[in-house]
Amino acid sequence: MLSLHIGVFNPSLIHTASPYPGDKVFLKGFQKNGYDTKYFDYRATFDCNKELQLLELETEPDVIWFGKCERITEETMKFLRTKYKNAIFCKWAADVRYMPTEHDSMHCKYIDWFFGTFGGDYLKAHLVKGMKGVCSILTFTDSDFYRPIDYDNKYESNVLWTGHRSSGDNLLRNQIIDSLYRDTLRADMGHFVKMLGLTNWVGTPEYNAYITGTKIGIGCNSFKRTKYSSDRLGNYMSIGTFFLTEYIDGLDDCFKDNVHLSYFKDVDEMWKKIEYYLEHEDERNEIAKKGQTLVHKYFDSKPLVENILKVIKTNKKNYSWDDIYTL
Repeated sequence: MLSLHIGVFNPSLIHTASPYPGDKVFLKGFQKNGYDTKYFDYRATFDCNKELQLLELETEPDVIWFGKCERITEETMKFLRTKYKNAIFCKWAADVRYMPTEHDSMHCKYIDWFFGTFGGDYLKAHLVKGMKGVCSILTFTDSDFYRPIDYDNKYESNVLWTGHRSSGDNLLRNQIIDSLYRDTLRADMGHFVKMLGLTNWVGTPEYNAYITGTKIGIGCNSFKRTKYSSDRLGNYMSIGTFFLTEYIDGLDDCFKDNVHLSYFKDVDEMWKKIEYYLEHEDERNEIAKKGQTLVHKYFDSKPLVENILKVIKTNKKNYSWDDIYTL
C-alpha cells in the first residue's frame, strides 16, 4: 500500500504557534498503519504545480492525502485525478474562517473524503457533489514529538497561553488574552502567567518546554464552531499538561469536563477554575493524566489514521464523537 502526501513538512515553512507541521502527523500515521509513503512539500519548491505534475512514482498510490495546499491549482487537481484514476483522494484542514476557504471549496470538487478539525454545519459546508463524504477530527497529535521534556526554571509558569489575537468571530479569545496579559503586569506576579505567540512564534524544543513547565494550559479559538479546537488541545494533553479550555459545542461527546480537561464559558469562570486547580494539585494532575491517556488512545497519529481508514472503507463513523455527512 502506498500513500502520497502533499503538504508542508518543513517546520520553517509553517506560520503557526505549533512548530510541528500537522501534515507530518498524518504522514507518520499512515506509516504506522502499514503504508509506504511519499511526500511532496509544495511550499519548498518554486513551481509546485509543474513539479507535482512531473512527479513520477514507481507504483500508483492507493491514497493521495492533501493538506492545506492553497497553491495547488484546479488544473493540477484535474491532472492528478486523471493520472491516478484508482487512488482515493482525501484532504484535511484545520483552518476555520467565516466561510470555507476558496482553495478548500475548489479542492473538494476533486476529492473523495474531506476531514476537518471541526463538525456540524461548517463541516457540512465542505460537502459537494461528487464527494463520498466529510468527517470531523476532534484533534490530532504525535506523542513522539509532543511529550514532556526536561526544562529549566525559566520555562515554568502557573498559567500558559500560546497563540495570537483573534481575527475571527469569537470575542472571548481576545477578552482572555487581555485578562491574562493584565495579570502578567501585576507587581506581585500573582498567577505567574506566561504568554507566547502574540508577536513571535516559539520553536523547538522551547514550545514543549513551556508546555511541560506550566501547571495550566489555556485554550480558546478564534472562531466558534461545533467540535472545533485548535491543535493546542491535542498538543498540551499529549504532553500531560492540564488543559482548561473555553466550552466547545460537541467536544464533550469525547472530552468530559473535570475528567479529561476542564471547561469555562467566560473570563470570570476561567479565573475561578484557575484558582481552584492551582490549589488542588492532586486533582489537577489526575485529570491531566486521564486526558493524556484518552488523547493517546484515540488521537495519536496511529489510532487517528486507523479511524480515518475505517471511515474511508465503510462510510460509517466508529465513535460517537465523529460527525460524518455523505451525499
